[in-house]
Amino acid sequence: MSSDKTKRLGLNKWVGSDQVLRAEFNENFDKIDAYVDDSLAVKTTSVQLKQGLQVVDVNQSSPLNNVTIQGRTLVNLLGRAGGFEAGDIVQWEKGSATLTIDTSTFVSGKSCGKVTTTASAVCYIAQRFTFKKGKYYILIAETKNGTATTGVLIGNNDFASTWNTDATKWTTQFVKINYTENREDYVIFNCSGAAGQTGYIDNYRVYEITRAEYDAIDSMTTEQIAAKWPYVDDMKSVYSPYIIKHGENGLPPMIAWNIHDGNTGANISFPDKDTLYIDKYAPGVSGIWYKVPIGAGQTYTFKTTVNIENIGGNVSDGGYYNLWPYDAQGKELAPLHSPPYAPQNGETLLQKTFAVPTNAVALGIFIGADIESTGNYTFSRPTLHSGSEALPFVSNSNDDYLFFPNVKLASNVDGTVHDTLFQHDGKYWKQARFKTMDLTGDLEWGPLGKGPGWKSVTTNSNTVAGAVLISSFGLGTFTKFDGKILGPYIISSGIDTGWIPVDYSVRIGIPNSDSGWSDKHDPSPDDIKAYFNGWRMFQEGQDPNTSLYTSGNKWWLNRRDNTTTTTPDISQSVWKVSQSPYKLQYQLATPTIEEITSEGGITLHEGLNQVEVGTGLIIRETIRWVDGEPLGYGVYYYTNHQIMAGGSTKFRKRAKGTVTVYKNGCRDFSTSSAGTSIDDWIKLDKIAFDPSAAYTVTYFALEQYALTCNIQSIRAEYAGNIKSVVDTLAAGQSDMAARVGALEITRAQRVQSQWIKPTLLNGWVNYGDGAYTDAGYFKDELGIIHIRGLVKNGQLNASIFMLPLGYRPARAMVIPVATDGNGQLILGRLTIDFNGSVYHTLGGTGWFSLDGISFLAER
Repeated sequence: MSSDKTKRLGLNKWVGSDQVLRAEFNENFDKIDAYVDDSLAVKTTSVQLKQGLQVVDVNQSSPLNNVTIQGRTLVNLLGRAGGFEAGDIVQWEKGSATLTIDTSTFVSGKSCGKVTTTASAVCYIAQRFTFKKGKYYILIAETKNGTATTGVLIGNNDFASTWNTDATKWTTQFVKINYTENREDYVIFNCSGAAGQTGYIDNYRVYEITRAEYDAIDSMTTEQIAAKWPYVDDMKSVYSPYIIKHGENGLPPMIAWNIHDGNTGANISFPDKDTLYIDKYAPGVSGIWYKVPIGAGQTYTFKTTVNIENIGGNVSDGGYYNLWPYDAQGKELAPLHSPPYAPQNGETLLQKTFAVPTNAVALGIFIGADIESTGNYTFSRPTLHSGSEALPFVSNSNDDYLFFPNVKLASNVDGTVHDTLFQHDGKYWKQARFKTMDLTGDLEWGPLGKGPGWKSVTTNSNTVAGAVLISSFGLGTFTKFDGKILGPYIISSGIDTGWIPVDYSVRIGIPNSDSGWSDKHDPSPDDIKAYFNGWRMFQEGQDPNTSLYTSGNKWWLNRRDNTTTTTPDISQSVWKVSQSPYKLQYQLATPTIEEITSEGGITLHEGLNQVEVGTGLIIRETIRWVDGEPLGYGVYYYTNHQIMAGGSTKFRKRAKGTVTVYKNGCRDFSTSSAGTSIDDWIKLDKIAFDPSAAYTVTYFALEQYALTCNIQSIRAEYAGNIKSVVDTLAAGQSDMAARVGALEITRAQRVQSQWIKPTLLNGWVNYGDGAYTDAGYFKDELGIIHIRGLVKNGQLNASIFMLPLGYRPARAMVIPVATDGNGQLILGRLTIDFNGSVYHTLGGTGWFSLDGISFLAER
């Protein structure tokens, strides 16, 4: 009889005088046979990934494959009013209360709503709202009591949450609502107490939900409800989704960490990428820090080694570390670190296993020398692993990632019809069931109907020829420039309505108070185009914001800068930053399949993997640097700085968390940030700057609510045994060879794109004597727009032509050009706006050169 077993298969082993039994002998063969069968079987394991950070346990290293993402659209029926940003609060009615914005405390954006009672009563702010028969709704908001005696709550006149009296933190409140008949009511925030008391509210949203979701609410936690229905401005779909598999070691090389900005009394260097050396000669804070995402409620183990020589001063903790968790609002929670540290010479292992708080989303780690100590400190090989086991050190230079830049995935309200992202033949594809478009002055508009206080307008037929029609109307959702969700067609009123009729045109009902058109004025097509580009008409000599045009000279209000004019450039979009064009999202009658761009790939390692899923990632945005000399930081260049160069280097979106800088497509570790994790500036030592390099950044957008909604789930697979891993890798190799071959053939056959002749505007015409080139533009294979031509005789300071979407810069560009002024060569200026307007801003009109202009298309 065997006295031992093998480690892997548990085979019987005989030693010394052990008797060999036939049954045990045969058992070994059966185990070997079973192992071979299992190894040769096609075995895959499905995995469901949710928004946020999670841990996936894998029995062997394997590629993540067959990724599928379903689209989702959230429509906040309050539009943007529930964000309580500057300009939003005027939309709220008030009872025995005042409403102001407060920038000292908020959940998202830059402010919240602060309600102050003006009487000793239940005071309120409210929005008129129609709860429709048979529909199901959920009202959600973040609230915080100020000084109100009774507290604050949300709801309507029939249903309400409980009173919240907590003034120490933001609390998510919700209430579900359903009626058997239409109910004209309000969406309300109550603040109850004595006169002069206060309460706060942010992220108020109202969503229509399904009956199944309505019934499930009672069994859900507040955290689950907040995660399922986060706040969004107006209508948002899944945008730019991503999957990141953090390295087996959750920490990057030490050279990529941030040096503490207040570092004093020490010289800091990196002998290699995973080693930190601190030569500490005087008191002061000395060390490096890094912030990483973590899974709420998960267990982690941190460790690093420190070797100390010549320790002195007031030693106290000597070489030490700090672990600080942060919640979703960036608030620092209770620390997770504790002694022992390293208060003596020699080598010490610093190690801590800890449980993450359930409300934590990030962990800040600091490594350094105690403030009063001196000496030579060498920290090396820091690790952060999921679980309670301190695993061997692995140097992680990069995480695995899978990005889908600029991909939008939408759905209907109940999610039964949705866009789908899927993988096939090694490529990623999108089955599109929805289309979203801006309703701007670029469309052909005309008058349609009118009534007291409103006008309705229409585009040409077949503007949305692919839309689904149900009961003679297209299935679509319209949003207004201020985020308001437009209502459906009503024969008796055209105020804030939108619909798609049987001729597939787009029709909008516009209040006169928005357009500036009085009941006496019938707008022309150009009047309508100007309105959809942000211009408001008003009566000469009267208030530009409120008066209605009746007769005489037409005056126009530029919404962007509040200037007025009698000669508007109607082709120029002038919406404020807080506004946007009208938008329409409609369902397609016939789905379309399109290949999409992806970046990266993911391999799960054996054991516990930290996998992060999210949306709203801004990928490879081009940046520019500015000299820090004017503010006394002459050894650095800066980008995304709010003050330097008038803020002209700011990113397109405010950034949160880590910003990754790339130099010519490769990660640049020579940059550092401000360390606030909220829209940080980035600096680069002038010695490390390469003026010939292309610098880009990838970052997470801070205002997710203004860009995207969250993902419900992602389905994927990974191989469950060696054969499946090999099969997956072989198929991937074959797909890659096919793609490379197709690319080589395409490149060999590629010819230059054709020049596109634009429609010239505002009197501009081609020079046209045959010796000079007509105006034109094209986009090359690298996404660079090229413009050429010679034009003349147009209107000063007006658009020459418009560039379509996909051919526009991210920000306005000012370009010097040659022009003719009364027979003299003079320097002119051409502006290319982010809305596509190419317009004359300075110079003569005898002729105006467009030759030699090129830029990267980013919008």
